[in-house]
Amino acid sequence: MPILSNVRLISVFCLGLVPQILLPGSALGDAAATGTYLNHLNDGAPPTVVDVVVVGGGFSGLMSAYDLDQAGLKTVVLEAKEVIGGRSRSITRQSGPGIVELGATWINNITQPKVFALTEMFGLETAEQFTHGDSIVQGEDGRVLRFPPGVPVSTDNETLAELEGLLYALIDEAAEEVDIHDFEFPAEQDVTLDHWVGQHDLWQHQHVRTMMSGLTTALLGREPHEIGAHYFLDYVKSGQGLVSLSSEGEFGAQSLKIKQGTTSIATNLADSLTLGSVRINTPVSSVTQHNDTVLVMAETGETFRAKKVIIAIPTNTYSDITFSPALPCDKTALASQTKPGVYAKLIVNYAEPWWRNAGLSGKVTSAAGPVSFGWETSDLALSQYSLAIFIAGDKAARWHELPEGEKGDAIIEHLASLVGDELADEARNVLELNYVEWTLEEYMWGAPTNSMGPGLLRKYGAALREPFEDVHFGGGETAYEWKGYLEGAVTAGQRAAKEVIEALNT
Repeated sequence: MPILSNVRLISVFCLGLVPQILLPGSALGDAAATGTYLNHLNDGAPPTVVDVVVVGGGFSGLMSAYDLDQAGLKTVVLEAKEVIGGRSRSITRQSGPGIVELGATWINNITQPKVFALTEMFGLETAEQFTHGDSIVQGEDGRVLRFPPGVPVSTDNETLAELEGLLYALIDEAAEEVDIHDFEFPAEQDVTLDHWVGQHDLWQHQHVRTMMSGLTTALLGREPHEIGAHYFLDYVKSGQGLVSLSSEGEFGAQSLKIKQGTTSIATNLADSLTLGSVRINTPVSSVTQHNDTVLVMAETGETFRAKKVIIAIPTNTYSDITFSPALPCDKTALASQTKPGVYAKLIVNYAEPWWRNAGLSGKVTSAAGPVSFGWETSDLALSQYSLAIFIAGDKAARWHELPEGEKGDAIIEHLASLVGDELADEARNVLELNYVEWTLEEYMWGAPTNSMGPGLLRKYGAALREPFEDVHFGGGETAYEWKGYLEGAVTAGQRAAKEVIEALNT
């Protein structure tokens, strides 16, 4: 039986653009039936009059809408896709009970208080990330190592381990000096990240180049030569350091999973709004400002008249909207030069947690590819045994080019080689496989966030969040803390809503 015989994928073409992979069983299905999400077509009606239009139904846009609604402002959210939640994508498992997380997955109750507060407000359950057992690491030479619990995932070569220590110390110390609220940075260091590491006499080491590629692609979906040193250090500082960003446990970014799925936060926010406030399948085509009024036109032909607008979509998609008057040059420069991450995520489901039985934690890292890294995402109470596999950067770009029928096979075969001959057959015995190629997702074109090249953050960082007359800007990229994470999206949405509420109350 072919490995992918149980894969449930639907290929569709959206508006004649790049084909994307959509998965059935969306956790939003029941919520959509309540009527909160209205799929409007053009009926020649006059403009819908509201106080605020929020463009984008991801976490940031929905958080803005929630705060605006709570403040008594009539608000409508216009989401281009057929689902809400942005880069969160929780679907129901087909081979049994449980949620499959194809997008954002983890939160932290200590370091990410805003998003955790939402789980408590909506009565959602969290579970600690499983960390017991050995981790698997594959080096650039293809050699596979196992590291027991409590031992830093690294290398068994003392010289290479010393290089890693020097690199991580360099990054953490430099990031600590960055002020995430002020965008000053030494011009001579405002270079690509590979050049910056070279300034510190480390880039000549192949192992350092491999480690940097693993870091930047995991965090941003881009290679070191594509990212500005200032932006990367700012990103690391925003996530409280490399240890925080790369670890599990009490203070790690991969600390807690939401049993109902991360998208349940988005659906709960939407369900808390006035009925009919969220419109799906409603991409915005133009935003026109005139005499303290903003007219928003959707591709469906609908128009909305508002006092304020919040743009809560990725900066790389600003160009999909015609702004009149045009956006300021600073914002245009950012929108045209930010880079969405090259990213894909797969969830591989099994009938048994065979890795646990073999003393493995399910955590894997590979410098060889196509697998970049992964964690276990099981729910034992539901007999759901799954591994989350991420593919990022150049590895993802190469994997995207494989024929559709070979993509899943390539990942399963690599996973089989990582766990060794004794467990290879277990790795191949897949119950269900689901994936999203975020690089091909229309209206986003990448994950987990956008990144900037050298000079951009220093020159335009302040402009990223500045309102343009009656148009305000949210979205996870505009967060000061936890850029690229749900916490950042939530706080950015709250900030944008606060700006609008204060402006309309003066």
